Amino acid sequence: MLAYHKLNNINANVGIYLRISLEDGDKQESNSIENQRKLIYEYLRQNNFVNVQEFIDDGATGTNFNRKGFKDLLRNIENGNINTVITKDVSRIGRNYVKTGYYIEDYFVNKGVRYISILDDIDTYSEVIGNELLPFRAILNDMYSKDISLKQKSSLIERKKRGRYIACYAPYGYKKDKDIVGKLNIDEETSKVVKYIFKLFLEGYGTTTIARILTNEQIPTPAMSLNMNADKNSIFYSTWKQNTIRRILRNETYLGYMIQNKETTISHKNPTRVYLDESNYIKIPNHHLPLVSKEDFERVNQILDGNKRKTNIKKEKTLLHDFLYCHECHKRLARRDVNNKIYYFCCTRTAFHLCDNSNHLSYYDIENKVFQYLKEFLKKYSDKSLLRQAFIAEYLKNKTKIKEYTVTQTNLSKELLKINNKLDVLYNDKLNNVISSDMYKKYSVTLKEEQKTIESNLAEITHLIENEENKLQTLQNDEEKTNKLINKFCNLKNINAEVINEFIEKISIDKNRDFHIKLKFNL
Repeated sequence: MLAYHKLNNINANVGIYLRISLEDGDKQESNSIENQRKLIYEYLRQNNFVNVQEFIDDGATGTNFNRKGFKDLLRNIENGNINTVITKDVSRIGRNYVKTGYYIEDYFVNKGVRYISILDDIDTYSEVIGNELLPFRAILNDMYSKDISLKQKSSLIERKKRGRYIACYAPYGYKKDKDIVGKLNIDEETSKVVKYIFKLFLEGYGTTTIARILTNEQIPTPAMSLNMNADKNSIFYSTWKQNTIRRILRNETYLGYMIQNKETTISHKNPTRVYLDESNYIKIPNHHLPLVSKEDFERVNQILDGNKRKTNIKKEKTLLHDFLYCHECHKRLARRDVNNKIYYFCCTRTAFHLCDNSNHLSYYDIENKVFQYLKEFLKKYSDKSLLRQAFIAEYLKNKTKIKEYTVTQTNLSKELLKINNKLDVLYNDKLNNVISSDMYKKYSVTLKEEQKTIESNLAEITHLIENEENKLQTLQNDEEKTNKLINKFCNLKNINAEVINEFIEKISIDKNRDFHIKLKFNL
């Protein structure tokens, strides 16, 4: 176990961590970020802590630790920039008692980091009674979070059973009533599109063709209608997809049913969503006005069921099936069987005409091309000195990158230190009435904006350094692994699953039929 840093408070490098989440029941004004900050800075002033960085998670639940601010705090601890962590209370670190206990009693201790919880009277640097009560506080915080979660779920289910539509967005074709909570009204614009989709399908158009028609007619997709924060620069943001059409045709909402409770989270600690059995669905008929007749809906779904049965025969996967991609749009290549021959093509080009890759490639030719590539690779690097040179070149390239990034990191750290010192001086001037509160706010806002920008750039450059260091770490393993593979497959006679899984990570083919083969090692 490492000893704590034996430093005076004035020399300690402090990371203050602020967190609030209404999901955890943090509704009291005292738990606001600003009030946490006031309490902690008063404690810092009284105890002569000067070197301070803030790490904030505003709106992040304490039941898991996948939070940006907390991750930034840990990264700074790993880099040796923080040796003291201060929070208002233990629940700010987290409400999962197992992981909270791990960070405070194990991780911080092994990293030589002092932890202080002001209201819980916990200071791992000193012998105080709060330290002994830590496990019980962590358990109580976890139980509190679980109780809040159960009450929220129970409340949501009751509201669903009463017919209230509680999802964030109304189903496509409807809109939420502005005056009556949980009521759905028909949306004049998008409801026409839903009816149009059903009409086209009943006229004999397939789901892929309907998607193409809507895209060509520049009808806004559901994501566009809701102005969702998707990748709006992507060509697919304004493109209708076959799956979207199919979901609309299958959706009983358009018969006037309200169907909710289809999925839930695993627990208050695990936000992963899981689908529920249909017996758990909350289904209320005549909840809102339908957009299609029952006869049309049943007819459409009979056709979809019939199509499903026709295409339900499973084809055996080709060896390279999961590795083939279009180099132009980065989507997976689709398979088509014609006269007992297998072809691969870009379905984005075929379905939406949004890709330049119009090739239909024989799988036999693809496999031969990959086989030839692997044979040439094995032949080239059968000379071990050549293989060694290749890895040395890669090593030197990574070392150069790390050196450049480290210089940038050092400069940013110096800039950040200057900003932090200026904020400390400014804060002390305010406390000593050298400057007014208004002047403090005015100057501190600018400094904090600079601080935030530098911290963001520093985190980014640190991440780049970590990536390059990880690459260096794997280079030696790659060299050894590659040696073994070359010895093992030097007399390669044919391509098989073992060869593919050992060598290939991805195969992308461009519009000129050129192959771009990415190996599983850095070479």
